[in-house]
Amino acid sequence: MKKISIKNMDGTMEEVDLVNSFKINKINKQFVILSKGESAGEGMSKIYISEFVETEPGVYNLIGIKDDETWQVVKQAMKEIVES
Repeated sequence: MKKISIKNMDGTMEEVDLVNSFKINKINKQFVILSKGESAGEGMSKIYISEFVETEPGVYNLIGIKDDETWQVVKQAMKEIVES
């Protein structure tokens, strides 16, 4: 799995696993699925999903998904990825 570095809110850098990234054309936004290797119990891994925006070449900001409508569209896209 590809490793990427992210900058946390407190300014520290953290290396995480890039699980997947995808664009949802319907809402013209890109999303990323990340893992920090944390257990979610019962053999499952905790994942993080965020919108990402390229602010300058090769530099990306992660943006939390705040509204339920966007979250529903993201969940449907992830379901389609898993099923394909």
